[in-house]
Amino acid sequence: MTIMTIIMDFIINNLHQIILIPIIFTFFSPLIFVFLFYLMSFILHLYKFYYQLPIIDKSTGKNLDFNEHWKYWNQPVQTVAKLLTTVGRWWHGYDIINMNNIPDNGPAIIVFYHSTIPNDYHYLLCRIFLDKKRKIFTITDRLLFYIPGWSLLLNALQSIPGTRKDCVQLLKQNRLIALSPGGLREAMFGDNNYQLIWSGRQGFASVAKEANVPIIPVFTKNSREAFRCLPLFQEFFRKIYDQYKIPLFLPYGGLPVKMTTIIGEPIYFPPEMSVTEIAELTAKKMKELIERHQTRPGSMWKALRQRFC
Repeated sequence: MTIMTIIMDFIINNLHQIILIPIIFTFFSPLIFVFLFYLMSFILHLYKFYYQLPIIDKSTGKNLDFNEHWKYWNQPVQTVAKLLTTVGRWWHGYDIINMNNIPDNGPAIIVFYHSTIPNDYHYLLCRIFLDKKRKIFTITDRLLFYIPGWSLLLNALQSIPGTRKDCVQLLKQNRLIALSPGGLREAMFGDNNYQLIWSGRQGFASVAKEANVPIIPVFTKNSREAFRCLPLFQEFFRKIYDQYKIPLFLPYGGLPVKMTTIIGEPIYFPPEMSVTEIAELTAKKMKELIERHQTRPGSMWKALRQRFC
């Protein structure tokens, strides 16, 4: 009996197991990234407990101011940022194009495309923190703060459910803020055609106009090949989200596809440009990034070949 015959017999006799392994991995791998976030949260809790680090100003009951926050939390966040960038580099071969479009100082609004599970954005957030030494305020859904065990992680990374007033104030303090106009809706109901689902949201444009700061569009190639949503019960999930703001979706994926974040050129606009025009210009620039860098419809297999071939 030849070696080839032995191999073929093994494959035939164990075909059902061979097929099941990638299927099981594909549907359970999102839990691996959830575990990763809990691991980062656990690391931060260890720092907080061992060094007695504050997260709230006891005199005001509010979050620490910017300088106080980073005096205590710079080293802990650096630790989890290194962990996450290592995961991105080894699992996705994660790269960034045009990092120089992120200013070394001064304010700006980073507007990013929201993938199903935005691990690509968190890779970018950590790389900017480590490489550019800049801290970003991420405008996020308040719902995330109710996930058990995540509040410290979100606070340490300065994710906030900010209002327009908060955003303008941060920008006038020369901070960077990042947000996704598509938000959870784009995450849940987008697909591998990479359409923008901004639903007429123009709040970011209003903030940019009031604070007079540039907008930086950001898109990650193959972000929807890493994770997708099963196209089941979409209309039902959409109605639930529209009526109750409860996000329901069935993610799958987690494959080690090649991921590359492209940072577009900062968008400057004249004072007379309206909020609607600013929002439309930003959407146009984002679509140009997608058109230039992303094959549509996206393909998991092509994204895997880009990673390994």
